Amino acid sequence: MKRRTTRSMAWATAALAVALNAPAAEGSFQPNYAKVNTERWRCRLCPFELASTKEAIWTAGVVHVADASARFGRDSGLDEAGARADLNLRYRRRNDDGRTTEVAGRRLGLDSRAATIAFRGSRSNARLDRREIPRNVSADGVTPFAGVSSLTLPADWQRASDTVRMTELGESTRFDQGTRRRLTSARIRVHPSPDWWLQAGYSRETKSGTGETYADFLYKSTGLAKPVGFLTEQLTTSVGVERAAFTLAAEMRNARFRNRDRALEWQNPWRGPSVLRGRKALAPDNDARSASLVSRVALGQRAAAHATLTWGEARQDDVFEAYTTNASLGIDALPANSLGGRVRSFAGTFTLVVRPTDRLRLVARHRQRERDNQTATMSFTPVLGDAYALGAVTSRALDLDRTTTELGVRYRVAPRVGLGLYTGSSRVRRDPAEVAANEERRHRIELGVNGWRGIRAKLMYAKADRGASEFRQITGNNPLTRRFHQAAREQRTYRARVGYGLERIGAFVGLVAECRRNAYPESALGLERDANCTRGGDVTYTPLPNVSIAAFYFEQETNAATAGRFTGTDWRYSTVDAVDTAGISLDVGELLEARLGLSVDYVRSLGTGAYATELGGVSLPFPDLVSDHTSVDIHARYQWREQSAFVLQLRYERYRGEDWALVDALDAIRNVVTFGNAAPRYANYSISVSYEASF
Repeated sequence: MKRRTTRSMAWATAALAVALNAPAAEGSFQPNYAKVNTERWRCRLCPFELASTKEAIWTAGVVHVADASARFGRDSGLDEAGARADLNLRYRRRNDDGRTTEVAGRRLGLDSRAATIAFRGSRSNARLDRREIPRNVSADGVTPFAGVSSLTLPADWQRASDTVRMTELGESTRFDQGTRRRLTSARIRVHPSPDWWLQAGYSRETKSGTGETYADFLYKSTGLAKPVGFLTEQLTTSVGVERAAFTLAAEMRNARFRNRDRALEWQNPWRGPSVLRGRKALAPDNDARSASLVSRVALGQRAAAHATLTWGEARQDDVFEAYTTNASLGIDALPANSLGGRVRSFAGTFTLVVRPTDRLRLVARHRQRERDNQTATMSFTPVLGDAYALGAVTSRALDLDRTTTELGVRYRVAPRVGLGLYTGSSRVRRDPAEVAANEERRHRIELGVNGWRGIRAKLMYAKADRGASEFRQITGNNPLTRRFHQAAREQRTYRARVGYGLERIGAFVGLVAECRRNAYPESALGLERDANCTRGGDVTYTPLPNVSIAAFYFEQETNAATAGRFTGTDWRYSTVDAVDTAGISLDVGELLEARLGLSVDYVRSLGTGAYATELGGVSLPFPDLVSDHTSVDIHARYQWREQSAFVLQLRYERYRGEDWALVDALDAIRNVVTFGNAAPRYANYSISVSYEASF
């Protein structure tokens, strides 16, 4: 602790020195605008800044959804069939003294509504936001349980050893899986003087709904509908000074998370072990606070330094749940009543930017991340399936120390061509961990072209090699296993984005190709390799001043390979996920004597996932995952009068999915009570008609 505290204080001293002891540029004049009286200044070329203005736009309409579909309206709230009101408004007023007031509301008749009230004066501004975010997952889930946090089975339930004999599953209850977030935030900023500011903010978010979880009794698993009742609050206060030579700001942040339900209880639907009820902990309450210091200073005319320091502390002290509800095991009592979790952290970044010439730019950056886990270690007794007690396990309070240094040079070869070379290294220490440390060296080269002979391009190639320390046998993990975030790694990344403008015909063509590949050469077991690659392009064409056409096609592929060993036999698990997306849009304006505007967008996306396991040279593939999505959006606007218009919006969506993890019968798997969800399949549309007026 003493070493880390000393280092943090050294960072703080350096940041303050950067901000407060900056030398002025030699031979330069620094005007003091704070002492200039501008009250009698007038702008003769901008009379609109002197007069008060008022603008209001409101839209009232109706949106109709053809069929009920959770996925169709998962983020918009249009998940139920029928019609509902759709209201939008925007009001803005500016006084002749420069003060502005703005009120805005969007989708006020829907579950995805949002509203804003903002005020801006000469020395203060304030803002209040309210937003609701639905997340509808499915509406076809079923469960034999009733209740919220204490789940019960029907009174005549007969426990069985497999789902085929659970005849009461036919009496299951349907439930909707999804959540709804309500976010309210407020912020106020005051300028006591032109170069000083004070700011305070508060945000409150609630998340309610129903989610899914699973629990097992000795390899017999049960799907459970869990309650979601979260509250997250955050309070921030900050103060800062901004002057020509330097900027200095400090911020305090306090956050807390509360869960309405501490645990989930349910009746055991299985025969054996002799446990009548199960209980599992849900997300625990926790608190976090932090203090930040940010500074920037100009070092003469061609250099600047930046420093950011953050100290944080997180706490979690919820009461422990019992090892098991199986009283017949006779396990010793828990080592403590609660965790008493406490983690302190420090993060510091220092950046120096120097421009020796107009063409040359040098960057040096150093980052330090520290995590000091002060949670006490304890010895616990794991219980397998509420049936068997295993050997004692001691918890570990993992400390982390990460240091990163980067150097960069960027040179403007030509007026529109730039070349960049970057190098850096990072070192990570973990204590206690199986791999105590690793060190990585990175190199990157970039070439940028901005409009040279109609070409816009950005090319990048990066190479990073990471070495790891020897594996330490301090846990029961297989010594051949290397976890991906600890293991030695070889990473190669390239990115190419090239565009060419054909000004004579009003067209632009862009191509994109980027890929990142990781290899873990020393991992005998675990992740061996993975890659994420994207390729595609887009084209825009404007044949007429009022007509624009755009089209695109992109394909993305993610693959990985993992090695393992089972009773002396090697196995290999491979995944390949691919998504191909194409689309075209048409935008036509100034039709019918410049009164009608029309836009049409079409998008088609096809995703597939291939998973397979090779055991003893025999391939055991899973059924492919399929996600086939098509959407058509049509937007028409008719300017009826000078300050009023009619708007028509139509959205059609078709989706076909195949997912072997979803089974449409509760008893499809003999040792798992599922939710009976089917892979989503639907064709649905929504249409809205609205009237827009402004004054």
